[in-house]
Amino acid sequence: MTAHQTRRVAVGRTRSTVGQIIAGILGLMLVIAGGVAMARVGFDSLTGDTANVLGIDHTLALGIVDVVVGLIFLSAASATFGVRGTLMSMGTMAVAFGAIVLIEPDPFVGFLGDGSPVGVFYLLIGVVSLIGAFATPNYVREEVRAETEVEEDVVHEDRIHEDRIEEI
Repeated sequence: MTAHQTRRVAVGRTRSTVGQIIAGILGLMLVIAGGVAMARVGFDSLTGDTANVLGIDHTLALGIVDVVVGLIFLSAASATFGVRGTLMSMGTMAVAFGAIVLIEPDPFVGFLGDGSPVGVFYLLIGVVSLIGAFATPNYVREEVRAETEVEEDVVHEDRIHEDRIEEI
């Protein structure tokens, strides 16, 4: 590097956000609960047999729903960008689904295995997801160090800058 040239070197970055942690916990919980329900019920009937997991009777259909929703949360937890939008959309859908099942549980008992407990469960998942979305910033913080070297290491200057990168 010649005299008076400046190069930018990224030296740090926010490793994870609150949203990623919440999405990861919700995703793991749902995938495990759905997987246990699927293993206990078996694959003979989509809506016939039930198994109790986390205090909720699950059919194979509810186990599959849990696994799919959990995988969406896990995929959102894997990246800083996009986790906020995924938590907001999944949280809104989970609150709506939970409220519908809680208000009118009877049509869902045969298909999902339980009525009101499923509604409460998904209502809580939605609320936690929305809290995680609102607690997650819509930017990533990055520290950049600018280095300046002048003739044979006579002058060395290090400056730390914090840049905020807007999420697209």
